[in-house]
Amino acid sequence: MTPDPRIAAFLKALDETQFLPPERLRAYQRRLLAKLLEHARRETDFYADRLAPVFRADGTVDWERWREIPILTRNDVQEGFDALTARSLPPAAGEVDEDSSSGSTGIPVRHLTTAIQNVASACASERFFNWHGLDPRELTVRIRAAVTHETYYPHGMARTGWRIGHPDSQVIDLNIATRTEQQIEWLERVRPKYLASYPSNLREIARLAEETGARLRYDAVLTFGEMVSADARLSILDCFGVEPLDRYGSSEVGHIAATCAQSQTLHIAAELVLLEILDKDGAPVVPGTEGRIVVTPFYNLAMPLIRYEVGDYGIVAAEPCGCGRTLPVLEKVLGRTRNIFRFADGSSVWPVLLSRDLRRFVSYRQFQVVQISLSEIELRYVPTESSQTVDVAGITEYARQRFKQPVSVTVTPVRQIGRSAGGKFEDYISLVV
Repeated sequence: MTPDPRIAAFLKALDETQFLPPERLRAYQRRLLAKLLEHARRETDFYADRLAPVFRADGTVDWERWREIPILTRNDVQEGFDALTARSLPPAAGEVDEDSSSGSTGIPVRHLTTAIQNVASACASERFFNWHGLDPRELTVRIRAAVTHETYYPHGMARTGWRIGHPDSQVIDLNIATRTEQQIEWLERVRPKYLASYPSNLREIARLAEETGARLRYDAVLTFGEMVSADARLSILDCFGVEPLDRYGSSEVGHIAATCAQSQTLHIAAELVLLEILDKDGAPVVPGTEGRIVVTPFYNLAMPLIRYEVGDYGIVAAEPCGCGRTLPVLEKVLGRTRNIFRFADGSSVWPVLLSRDLRRFVSYRQFQVVQISLSEIELRYVPTESSQTVDVAGITEYARQRFKQPVSVTVTPVRQIGRSAGGKFEDYISLVV
């Protein structure tokens, strides 16, 4: 198969644009944004009037008024599918696909994507693979949500050409519904060089591997689909011997950011997406402080998502990365709104209870922490066969130290902790609105 010269050209361009001076990178983004805005206003009912503030009388864009464009919510996308859909597309957009997000925010989002957006995301992912020296000739396996029966255990679904620009690259996909003990048996049998899955699933593999003595080592462990918690990061490092390499994105937006080769921060793919971090009032936050992640993907012309709130919180770094790339740095993705714990004194935290600490108080296979009220926490856990008396007082004191709040804690054994519709485990859920 002859490589597509357009793909090779775009990959080459991405290798160059990652080092552009900030002012040239901003100009690059604005050229793409201007085309997107013109297309959205002309071809969709939803944006016909919504974008009026940013257009001058002569049709040029007034970038000083960018923040007057209202934030696009997931509910807007859910309810406005037809109005957001473009009536016509330029030939370069390619074929259009319809999909639905996993609903990890509680709201699955039906959306359209274009071939050009998928190619751009794949090229950004390939740049990320190259940052970390991942050899396309070596076998990668992915354990993830999949709808085809070919992905089922005991074999999984093998295919070639999964890495763009590398028609001989090999990957095997295994369905995330596979039991954890079967995942481990499969990994020992398939023996890949690289392993990719959701952070929470990798942590479950790590937990069971520790119990059974399975030794699993890979040259790289790739994460996607959810934030990498501090607990999952430690578990992955302990079990697999490497730090997780994370890609941040969504099905409706595509690739957004990925782990730098020289730090644990994420480089934003600024050639594909404009990312803003905003406070509750819609103003940009000071770098180094948390806020809502709002994105505008440049290449989805079938369903433009302009200033789209993805449902995550994050922190943009105050300083550029030491690697020399000028791409903006996403210091951390904190998680979804429904994962924030809020307390009576007005404070809020992103909860982290470490597995290795909790085992001092309770023997478990899985756990989930649920905030019931402003002062009540419930720890749900799946007991092990050797589970003994639970140290509720110890857990309560530990939770109070971690949250810095006088919370009460109840501990509830459960038969299982189910996966979400997207095949993921959710460690922390707040029922406090």
